Parts: sequence; C-alpha cells; structure tokens
Amino acid sequence: MITKMLIEIFQAIIEDTQIKRLLGFYEAPNKQNTDIETLMNELGLNAKQKEEFRKAYKEYEQNPSEAEKRYKYKYEPKSNSAADKFDAYYQKFEDKAKETGDYRHREYAKYYQNNQNQQQQNTNPNPYSATSAEEKKHADALEIGVGITDFEVIKTAYKTQMKKYHPDKFSEEDKKKHAEALSMRINAAYDFFKKKFNK
Repeated sequence: MITKMLIEIFQAIIEDTQIKRLLGFYEAPNKQNTDIETLMNELGLNAKQKEEFRKAYKEYEQNPSEAEKRYKYKYEPKSNSAADKFDAYYQKFEDKAKETGDYRHREYAKYYQNNQNQQQQNTNPNPYSATSAEEKKHADALEIGVGITDFEVIKTAYKTQMKKYHPDKFSEEDKKKHAEALSMRINAAYDFFKKKFNK
C-alpha cells in the first residue's frame, strides 16, 4: 500500500530530482491495491527512473527502519514544542519547493513569526500597554478613552482637566482639598502617559 508517509520517505531517499518533483505533486491514495508498479506508471516514469525507483523501494523493503530514520532525521521535530514542529514542517515544505516552485509556505512563516512575537509580548506585558487596568484608571482621570495613540490629545485633555480642577480656583476648604486630590490623580495620569509615549 502506498501511503503519504511512504511517498515522503521516497522523496528523502531517492536522488533523482525529477522523481522528487513528481512525488511532490502526487496525492497518495492510501488504497490497498496501489502497488509500486502502479505508482511508477501514475508518475509517468521512464525506464531509467523506474530502475532507480525500484532500487530505492528495495532499499526501503530490506531495511524500512533505516529509510524511515533518514526521513525522520530530516523532518522530525527536535522536541514537542510548537516552534520545533513548525521548523520541521517548514524545512519539509522548503525542500519540496525546490522541486515544485511552490513557496506559499513562506507567507505562512511570516504570519507564524508575527504571531510568535505577539505571544511573546503578551507574556511580558508592558505596564504602559493599552490593555492594562492601570491605563484605564489614568484615562478615566483625564476623561479620555482607552487606547488613544495621539499624545497631543492626551496633553490637551491634561491641560483641560488641570484648568477645571486646579486647587487655586477654589476658596472653600473642602472644595480646595477635593481639587488637590483630583489634581494629584490628573498629574499621575499625565506622568503615566508621558512614560508610555517617551515624552
């Protein structure tokens, strides 16, 4: 029976690049009645290629574990980590691309790398990140929305809030104390955003 894994083992042990390319396009049927001769005919191999293929198949039949080792050595992940598994599959597709000219896997590699970087940032969160609870508290103090990326908007909000709640505006003691507490919050919020935006 010809299986997908057997096709990939043949790709690893056969030297002829044209056969490798043909195997790269071949969809393994996983049917009991597909044998080596049927496979060679379906691939459209010439007499010389069939001879080489039979030789590789004989090598596989005599010592399947050795052939599988050659296949696994090249494509088996070094560990069970997602990164190692991805590297192994990437290498497999990179090798196939040399024969097929299909490099679509590289686009996925870019996506995967960006995703890994994003996960790394999430595991080491910046205290000044837009998702932090502390930022929400400071945004509320300035009466702005969370996630504002324009520092000038924050600066304007700070000036507006300070004009509104500056302690010198109030003569009554209790209002003055309340304004002082609010001013402290507003100043702390502004300092937070200055650090976030490196100002």
